[in-house]
Amino acid sequence: MHGHVYINLNIPKIVKSSSADLDRVKAVLTLGFSSDALLRWVFPDASSYLKCFDAWMEEFSKIAFENNIVYSEENFFGSSLWHPPGVEFDNSVLGPTFEYIPADRIEVVIKFFEEFEKYHPDDAWYLPFIAVDPSQQRKGIGSFLLKEALKMIDEKGDRAYLEASNELNKALYERHGFVEIGRVQFEDSPPAFPMIRDSIK
Repeated sequence: MHGHVYINLNIPKIVKSSSADLDRVKAVLTLGFSSDALLRWVFPDASSYLKCFDAWMEEFSKIAFENNIVYSEENFFGSSLWHPPGVEFDNSVLGPTFEYIPADRIEVVIKFFEEFEKYHPDDAWYLPFIAVDPSQQRKGIGSFLLKEALKMIDEKGDRAYLEASNELNKALYERHGFVEIGRVQFEDSPPAFPMIRDSIK
């Protein structure tokens, strides 16, 4: 009796994206985060979310593209932005978007992100954004995006850091070696979880 070998032809292919792909990267990240509990707590109004998240992507993507560490599924069904160790992001450039945060929430939002900064190590690669098109989720794209970047980080013998914005994503990151190092939550905000992954080289 002969067994059959089945080959999965639907394995996501991950590629490096360039600044020429900015619009497609922004589009899939915007879709992927459109129902994110944390970001929609910050920007509950849909039009404000779209306007402000686009501005955030413009700024966060600059460092990632300059260092050639934007990974995408080949059809842009998912993308991730990474920042290298020792590169400090200037949060002040996001200032204009804060006027779209509800007035009764802005102090708590600022306190929330200041608390995040306390966990952020200077010597680790940072994943500020990773998302998959909602119509393409549950196909392993997020895992393959992570694997591609973590392979490079492990080859360098470095650590990686991120903030999980929900329990489901936290479980995904834990499967890839990340460990929760804190919990951030203020008043009516959803919880978020700073996570670190030590080098396995």
